Amino acid sequence: MNQRLTVYRQLASTRSEAALEGVLEAVRDRYGPLVPSILVLAGYARLRLLADDLRVEAIDRDGHTVLIRFRQDAPIDPARLVNLLKRRPDVQLVPPASLKLDLRQTGAGADAPSYTRTPASRPFRAGTSPAGPATSRGASWWTARARTGEVTPGFTKQEILREAPQDPLAPGGVFERIGVLLDDLSRSAGR
Repeated sequence: MNQRLTVYRQLASTRSEAALEGVLEAVRDRYGPLVPSILVLAGYARLRLLADDLRVEAIDRDGHTVLIRFRQDAPIDPARLVNLLKRRPDVQLVPPASLKLDLRQTGAGADAPSYTRTPASRPFRAGTSPAGPATSRGASWWTARARTGEVTPGFTKQEILREAPQDPLAPGGVFERIGVLLDDLSRSAGR
């Protein structure tokens, strides 16, 4: 079987933070520093671990909005949830059992942590791994275009002004924002 697919399956099948770290360590030992695609999958796996602990049914993203739907047996204390909603202007309750996270708004204010703990009491840093920060993406489009030897016109105003794709691993990225919210919910569940 393809080695890359094997690694992806191992990451997808982890059921604990220790197992996830074991897979990442094995990949690092065998292949060297972790590439961004592995770090992104590890970020998804960490979110899945947090979500499973809270009995989250689904996490859906549509543009700048993330909807977190809970199962009926989710272990969240309503009083603590209300306190969380008061502290977090970027989160809204959507009946019957969902939370909407607006990625355009900031979290709990200036005193909000930029990371939080995972179930294994390890900081959730979306853009890092035990090997260090996520690797850079390489040359910019401008450098790549200039190195082709011939620079031709053809960029439209829409192409130049379009929003760059967001890096989910970046500090304040979607992995960190959802991870912090799930961790806050985990604490509101008394875990």
